[in-house]
Amino acid sequence: MPEVASEGTRKGKRSGRGHRLGATEGKAPPRPPTSESDNNGGDVNAAGPGRAYLGEDDGVFGGLDFARSLRALSPPGLTNEDSYFEEKLGTTFLFGQRPEADLDELNGLFATVGFPQRDPTRLKRALVNSHHIVWCVVKDGNKNRSTHPGQCVGFARATSDTVFYATIWDVVVSPKWQGCGIGRGMVQRLVDKLVKEDIHNITLYTEPAVEGLYRTIGFETMDTATGMAFRHQRNARRVRGSQDTTR
Repeated sequence: MPEVASEGTRKGKRSGRGHRLGATEGKAPPRPPTSESDNNGGDVNAAGPGRAYLGEDDGVFGGLDFARSLRALSPPGLTNEDSYFEEKLGTTFLFGQRPEADLDELNGLFATVGFPQRDPTRLKRALVNSHHIVWCVVKDGNKNRSTHPGQCVGFARATSDTVFYATIWDVVVSPKWQGCGIGRGMVQRLVDKLVKEDIHNITLYTEPAVEGLYRTIGFETMDTATGMAFRHQRNARRVRGSQDTTR
């Protein structure tokens, strides 16, 4: 499973286990009528008059998925506006690709929470193929002596098929900056962008220690699904071990 960071993640060896959370799980409110046909029991998204909408437009058909995909859901909102981070913390959020970004510095940020170092070429490719990226960067004039202007102290990204699903990855905040709301702020801004793009099925992986943080943002565990991962290296070692015992 790809490594996923979280605000508050402790240093040291990671267990590799995590819960997959969905941003729009739970029962959604009924979609308000938008036309006379709606009031008569129809649905503007249905294929024919009076036909109940089953989620076809979102690529989902199950009842629970239908509830999660209703377009009546609104963006979750922001706990702190940009002005809080800029005026109180001396940081700002930047979005998208940053060709000038120091990948060694980003790798160093990953290392502060116990993530393995990533090959710069592959890391750059991962960024290029991300749907959304958010960076929390120190502003000019910040008086914190442990940082420098332009330094990245928070990072998160999302991948997506741009229609049905999105997954948030690599949420990481420098330990010196944890507890300031940066992690929450980055995730809320990613979710806000995704929901406004009509992508309502948003997931992420997290460790139990920080599961509570994501619950306060609106994520819930998916009780009806089990997350699984294919790890090629681990499977290759298992196959080799099996072959050795039969010789």
